[in-house]
Amino acid sequence: MSIVHHRTPSLLSYPMWVGSRTMLRPTLSLWPLNTPGMAGLFLIDRVLAVGPKPAGVVRERMTLAGRPVELIMPVGPSRRDSETAVLYLHGGAFVVCGLGSHRSIASRLSRACELPVFSLEYRQLPSAGVGTSVADAVAAYRELVGERGYRRVIVAGDSAGGFLAGKVVEAARDEGLPPPAALVGISPLLDLDVGTNPDRSSRSDAYIPQSKMAELAALFGRGPVVFNGVRRIADVVDAEFPPTVIVAAEGEMLEADVIDLVERLTDAGVDAVAHSYAWQVHAFPVLTTRHPESLHAIDAIASFVGDAIRKAKNAEDRKDQRAG
Repeated sequence: MSIVHHRTPSLLSYPMWVGSRTMLRPTLSLWPLNTPGMAGLFLIDRVLAVGPKPAGVVRERMTLAGRPVELIMPVGPSRRDSETAVLYLHGGAFVVCGLGSHRSIASRLSRACELPVFSLEYRQLPSAGVGTSVADAVAAYRELVGERGYRRVIVAGDSAGGFLAGKVVEAARDEGLPPPAALVGISPLLDLDVGTNPDRSSRSDAYIPQSKMAELAALFGRGPVVFNGVRRIADVVDAEFPPTVIVAAEGEMLEADVIDLVERLTDAGVDAVAHSYAWQVHAFPVLTTRHPESLHAIDAIASFVGDAIRKAKNAEDRKDQRAG
């Protein structure tokens, strides 16, 4: 089954959902999207960056395609694959969050998948539009499969980062680059125009107001890099799309697009699955660490990624044998 429903929530799920609905959603609805309002959001990442340091990993600040990146690697004995890496693209509606806010999820993915994770700080609003964010993500992927020599790169992202991951798939196809070994989405934004889509609603969403997404959409076209290509990731779907695993909250505004994408991928013969969790909030694995659903979601992602890597290696071996 391409859509797996998890409908027995843990007890912690209810207060987290209600608290988000009653406190976070009104705040986001009223937050100004003028330049001072957006610029001030960088403080969120700075505050979270001084929190507890993730255990079980080592971190190194460096640059990738000219952008700051945090390389996170698991410590201790492992079956680490030196030819495979993860490119992680953080969420935040292209306007907020960064390396600090997403250090925890990147670290947990690194430990669970036993892979190095390159967490990228791409340019975003108010100084740069979505075209620039996409360009940074694609340039980072290009360097990983080129200069860095990784044979297999998994692209992963939550919310807005999920859209960037999809655009990396599109760019790899258009530029003739090696395709990602897998795509991982955590409540991914899959339609840049979801805020104005009359078939979508945020009535059941814990904290994302559709009206604010519509307001943001007017800013997505800012430069300096012009946005090109599809605005809806489902329009990229073909049989060559990489294996895809997605985690989403049941009833969140973006879930309908997640289901649509996974069903299209399945029809195209692509290995794809979505895990839908009841009574969760948008991008919940990013927001919580010891929450049972978050732990389960990370395990499900790691299992899918491990299987995708094994299949990619087997395909490479068969290709090498034919070439020999």
